[in-house]
Amino acid sequence: MTADAFQSLYVHIPFCRGKCSYCAFYSLGESSANERRAYLERLEQEMRHGAQNCAQLQSVFVGGGTPSAMTADELEQLAGLVKNCFSLASDCEWSMEANPESMDEEKIALLAEHGVNRLSFGVQSFSPSLRRTIGRRGSPESVGEWLSVARQHGIQRCNLDFIYAIPGQTLANWETDLRQAVALAPTHVSTYALTIEEGTRLVGQVSPASDDVFLNMWDAADAILGAAGFNRYEISNFALAGEECRHNVEVWQGGTYLGCGPSAVSFDGAGRSANPADLTAWLNGAPPVRETLPEHEQAAEVLAFGMRRAAGWQWQDFQQRTGFDARQLRGDALARLTKRGLLTSDALGARPTRQGMLFNDDVIMELL
Repeated sequence: MTADAFQSLYVHIPFCRGKCSYCAFYSLGESSANERRAYLERLEQEMRHGAQNCAQLQSVFVGGGTPSAMTADELEQLAGLVKNCFSLASDCEWSMEANPESMDEEKIALLAEHGVNRLSFGVQSFSPSLRRTIGRRGSPESVGEWLSVARQHGIQRCNLDFIYAIPGQTLANWETDLRQAVALAPTHVSTYALTIEEGTRLVGQVSPASDDVFLNMWDAADAILGAAGFNRYEISNFALAGEECRHNVEVWQGGTYLGCGPSAVSFDGAGRSANPADLTAWLNGAPPVRETLPEHEQAAEVLAFGMRRAAGWQWQDFQQRTGFDARQLRGDALARLTKRGLLTSDALGARPTRQGMLFNDDVIMELL
């Protein structure tokens, strides 16, 4: 695999109004106007430099942190940087993450005006007690209002993020969250099993849910969201027909992307470059750390992470993306996974079974 022009852009905004107990992403619980101004100035430098190696962008994803924690003026400046530094395809998917409690109509209107066409709201749970368990601040009750406002301003594509297998969460709690989500008529729903990550405040405070709890909640998501027309197209993601997150699909399939901001990662097809996960170091121009794998290992990684998707890989598509025949590259591993019932394969390609989705870490580790 060789280095190619970047097709997508990821922007990491590290600012939050408070860091949640489960969050392992690089973020700052509070920030000053001066820090955010310095961030935007450095971001412009990084974008202008990175744009030299970009093709016309097919997708933009602004995540964090909490992008909506920035002021309306700051978000407008950020959106202007994206438009001024890069060439965007006419159908470019432009997503931005937001929390309901830090969103308002002014922000939605200006984002829509600048070309943002997909919003992702972090709900996690509608239950106040479960939100307290994971250190989630604010209230998600306004999310329905913001979905309506987004549609009024032309943003029809909206995702809702949820966490399940929270300590103390019952199956009935989870089913209530799912039904409330469906009632709000989003186009996409993400459901993440709670993971207790090292370095988060949950470590030592709570224990992971049992396998039975996890499986029952997984099946409930399939049943309730499936009945509403959503398809589980990736381990944690459901979408209505045609509403899959194009940015994430490309990333899972080994597409190229430029990462801007502290802790952001870039992938050019030949290797990754990771920015420092430290605002001060990044502001001071600390260079990214480059990791380049041998071509066959890089191709195996693309094969493995593509199996996060329910569609898996078509052999022809994989060869076009990487230059390798998957069956020659990892034929023995593919055969073992098929024998274990984690993959199903035929002359055209391979895809994970239900068991392969449930135990996807096993699939990935076998293919790497």
